[in-house]
Amino acid sequence: MYKQIHKELKSHAPFTLFGAITGILIIVFFQRIPSEVSYKIFYILHPIHVVLSAFVTASMYKLHKCERISGKCIRGKCNLWILLIIGYIGSIGIATISDSIIPYL
Repeated sequence: MYKQIHKELKSHAPFTLFGAITGILIIVFFQRIPSEVSYKIFYILHPIHVVLSAFVTASMYKLHKCERISGKCIRGKCNLWILLIIGYIGSIGIATISDSIIPYL
């Protein structure tokens, strides 16, 4: 299991670094926009972020847990309700921690 975690972290590190640098650059370029504009942008982009997070969380679960033959997922063998619950809990849980709790620590 630790080998798999190390492999995943190693392969995703470049994307994480790119995302972090991109976020910092966006903050630098848009730091002077009026608070009313940033407020509206937040309430447009944040729901998109939550939906994409749920989609990726459910996709990762399906990728690693659903039955496969020769690397291809067997249709109908991955419970849709479980995927929806995993996506919802994973997204809402992570989004709540990262957006509502961590900023105040």
